[in-house]
Amino acid sequence: MKTSSLFFFLGGIVVLIILLIIVLIYWKIWRPAGIKSFISESKRHAASTDFFSGDLRSIFYFDFRTLKRATKNFHPDNLLGKGGFGPVYKGKLKDGRMVAVKKLSHERSQQGESEFLSEVRLITSIQHKNLVRLLGCCSDGSQRLLVYEFMKNGSLDHIVYGTKELFLSWESRFQIILGVARGLQYLHEDSHLRIVHRDIKASNILLDDKFQPRIGDFGLARFFPEDESYLSTKFAGTLGYTAPEYAIRGELSEKADIYSFGVLVLEIVSCRKNTDLTLPSEMQYLPEYAWKLYERGRMLDLVDPRLKQHGSLVEKDVVRVINVAFFCLQLHPNFRPPMSEIVTMLTCTPEMVGTPTRPAFFNRTRRNKNNDILSSLSWDTMPDPFPSPLRTESTPSQVHN
Repeated sequence: MKTSSLFFFLGGIVVLIILLIIVLIYWKIWRPAGIKSFISESKRHAASTDFFSGDLRSIFYFDFRTLKRATKNFHPDNLLGKGGFGPVYKGKLKDGRMVAVKKLSHERSQQGESEFLSEVRLITSIQHKNLVRLLGCCSDGSQRLLVYEFMKNGSLDHIVYGTKELFLSWESRFQIILGVARGLQYLHEDSHLRIVHRDIKASNILLDDKFQPRIGDFGLARFFPEDESYLSTKFAGTLGYTAPEYAIRGELSEKADIYSFGVLVLEIVSCRKNTDLTLPSEMQYLPEYAWKLYERGRMLDLVDPRLKQHGSLVEKDVVRVINVAFFCLQLHPNFRPPMSEIVTMLTCTPEMVGTPTRPAFFNRTRRNKNNDILSSLSWDTMPDPFPSPLRTESTPSQVHN
């Protein structure tokens, strides 16, 4: 009996010692790792909560499986278009909402999660009725996706270039022109950030169910510090919409967007592309052709003939809008009015707009032996009256590529 009791006593001591050793090991090794993991996860969650809340602006974090299911595994039938940084797909969420999902290209998907979320935070901090609204994002492994509100009437280029059989009255066209101008005014002047879009063109203007315009695709956008009047950067954008000082010298400012807006206005009025080499030579480049008609006193010949047929044309308003476009297309960036003045000119009486001077227009494309367009761009215009104040002999410190 005594031997049995002693055996159980010694066995209990051994078990207790083993338990103490396990507790010590956990305390010394496993517990700090667990606490570190817990703290790290808490910080990540807190950062995520901090990122997605604030300023009464909401951004939702989608998981990749949800977006894959919504777009039917990114099926080609759901492809809405391809932007500068990846394809955009139509998707339908479980709650029935339609969304546009941009799947960022391989190059953009390589950026880290923190950089991606910082970019999303910047995009969501700018909200205006004439800017496409970002609903959410996804960062899952190497996958980087942006989820935007779905625009029922698609992009403006399908209508302007005739790939979609839909006629826009003059009232609708003017509404689009004015809406884009107000969106750019917000980006350039009214937002807490100074933003240059860099790729204003018909395919980046989306239309809602009431044909209200929304500027989209901020993949090339640049945020300007308050104390910098311009950035020196490599060319990025779309030829035909590009301001001379930016395409030739790499000098980027808000004035580059204003030049692009001028080209876009002429496209909306005429319902044709800014460059069409299938037309007779004098009509191939829209800004050049528009100015020739202006000089001949035949400005209304530029207008989409269907506007005259439907009787929705208001001649004095069309002339005013074309004059505004010419102001936007001036060679010297300082001669282009800021977007706030452009909005005023669009909404004032025609007599208040004034008389434009000859604009700068890209009039031919020549390629060198390397097939390089940019090295031989040519603008046909009057000589520059004085050197650009944006020009500098040395490379500026604020270089953004």
